[in-house]
Amino acid sequence: MKVVVIGGGLAGISCALGLADQGHQVSLLERAPQLGGLCRSVVDPIAGRVDTGQHVYLGSCTALEEFLQRIGAHPQHRQRRLALVVADPASGISRRLAAAPLPAPLHLLPVLLGWPGLGLPAMVQAERIRSALRHGDQGQLDQVPARSWLQSLGQGEAIIDNLWEPFLVAACNVSLERCSAALAAFVIRQGLLSSPAAGAIRVPGTDLTAWLHPPAERALRKAGVEVRLRSRAAAVSRPEHGAFEIVDADGGRMAADRVVLATAAAQASRLLREGGLIEPQVEAAAGLADSPIVNIHLFTDRPFLPGPIVLVPRSPLQWLFDRSALDPSPGDGPFHSAISISAADAEIGTPEDELIARMWRLCQSTFPGGSRAQLLHARVTREAHATFAAGPGSNSLRPGPRSRLSGLLLAGSWTDTGWPATMEGAVRSGQAAAAACPPGSGSAELGRRTRLVVG
Repeated sequence: MKVVVIGGGLAGISCALGLADQGHQVSLLERAPQLGGLCRSVVDPIAGRVDTGQHVYLGSCTALEEFLQRIGAHPQHRQRRLALVVADPASGISRRLAAAPLPAPLHLLPVLLGWPGLGLPAMVQAERIRSALRHGDQGQLDQVPARSWLQSLGQGEAIIDNLWEPFLVAACNVSLERCSAALAAFVIRQGLLSSPAAGAIRVPGTDLTAWLHPPAERALRKAGVEVRLRSRAAAVSRPEHGAFEIVDADGGRMAADRVVLATAAAQASRLLREGGLIEPQVEAAAGLADSPIVNIHLFTDRPFLPGPIVLVPRSPLQWLFDRSALDPSPGDGPFHSAISISAADAEIGTPEDELIARMWRLCQSTFPGGSRAQLLHARVTREAHATFAAGPGSNSLRPGPRSRLSGLLLAGSWTDTGWPATMEGAVRSGQAAAAACPPGSGSAELGRRTRLVVG
């Protein structure tokens, strides 16, 4: 069949590869000049390029790992087990912590014992969660706020604020008061308590566009996928004979037997409405609120972070990354560090100079090396629509890959993969949409005869 995939992020790329593997004739349309969607970098006049957001993933992200291996994109920082530096904002003391090669949840014992403000009681509380996840009824958790659920399981404020909150807010991109307990439970089970390797952190060393776009484009073309960059779809309609028609912004038209909308939910809704189509599941998902992510890139005359990956609980700094240490390629110039702020509702509208000054002051007061470093340059990147807000009840509004319009498939981290809006969720959604596209009959000739007319 002739299948058109609209959207060249991780969901669209993985879907297009899966469809090509099934023997379909696939065209992928992406409005940007590069593949990757939100996994991209932007030009900085002084630093060269900076990522729009610090992307990391865990060892539990198996679908993403397989996808990256297929296209030949590998993380430069790859842990075998969870390891990070935890800084105490009150005392300024930083501790290097690492999981042990022990069965779960004992692998977290050295982490919890060394974590500032925790200790042995935290191990008992972590085991309570593990037992609840193993034996409890998870059916109603989507309607419950994550913080209330954690408290109901006997989790004290110390372990909630110091451990669960930093990981859950980073994964779900929403505060614990506004987070679905179902997604929180999933993240804790999959990322922290399932195995020693599950929480291992992987970080791309180079900028995201260089890391993802060239290998993805090569893999798609090798698979026989027609890749059309700077191709902005304006509407999706179904005028006659059950075939779809995609109209681009310049008036070009393309026919297809199947269409995969691998865009954000709001954009998918607009494309259908412009073509005179309405899909209730897409409309419901498009109604989910957005949740922003803000990154502050700092360039200093010397490194100041106490490790390559640093967590500061109970601080606006949240997670910090020593990009120069994570990308040890030779080169002169300033040292690059990145602050990643999830659920950044307060920071998304803060003026850049004010935000940089505030975060740099926090770095100087939190890390001894910060008081000795000189800030040479800084840049703020913002994603106002980074993810959907994974609040209570949000899971019920996430559709599967099959829409209610025959032949229209859905992909994207907002669809129902069981995962939060992560790179892993995006890849899994693309794979699910490809698997949901059945072989057709009598449509190969249509695919051979149609071509996109570009204005």
